[in-house]
Amino acid sequence: MDVEELKNRIEEQVELTSDRIKLGGRTIDWFRVAEPDKLLQLAASKDSKADQARFDPFWSVAWRAAVGLDRYCQSLNLSGKRVLELGCGSGHAGIAAAIQGAHVTMTDIVQLAMWVAELNAAPVTDRIRFEKLDWDSDTIDEPPFEIILGSDLVYDVSLHRPLLACAARHLAPGGMLLLSEPFRHTGDHFAAWIKSQPWEVTEHRLDLDDARVPIRIFACRMILS
Repeated sequence: MDVEELKNRIEEQVELTSDRIKLGGRTIDWFRVAEPDKLLQLAASKDSKADQARFDPFWSVAWRAAVGLDRYCQSLNLSGKRVLELGCGSGHAGIAAAIQGAHVTMTDIVQLAMWVAELNAAPVTDRIRFEKLDWDSDTIDEPPFEIILGSDLVYDVSLHRPLLACAARHLAPGGMLLLSEPFRHTGDHFAAWIKSQPWEVTEHRLDLDDARVPIRIFACRMILS
């Protein structure tokens, strides 16, 4: 499917708008949902949880944690690395990694989100593939990944356990899980809880120069028995 066909398919469900943004040290066209509140209303109108999940609106907002994760990853050498993004939403962190030379598999449980991410990934489509992924039950049929990325995924305490279990299934020995979030209380809960799990964690603080709360990066490695 070419870019125009994909854009038309998305706009059968939601209106898009676009900006020029800097990502991975490069300026690209960036598509996003014009009115995320309409997605929220659409999700709320559905009776079943499955239908509500199809229109989950939270991926459609530009979260600062994704910007922070992109900036942190610019300090790493990602060229040639195999990278997995969990909960990719519109694709900020994974596309930034691909721009830096990584080979990226981007995942989400919301199909509409992955279509928007695929549209945004047009400049680096040769280094990105997409997979629908349920953290509770799915495993991607690929070799383990050297780096796993996730931006603003620890906002809900109930997601912490399935998130970490999914990461453990997909992370290569010696690999690193990088999670970003804006110092929420749920991030504090994650920081305390993961200490009881077989993981080593280092926290980094990143200021975005916007006079707002900084972004916290959790750099996590599995403890191998």
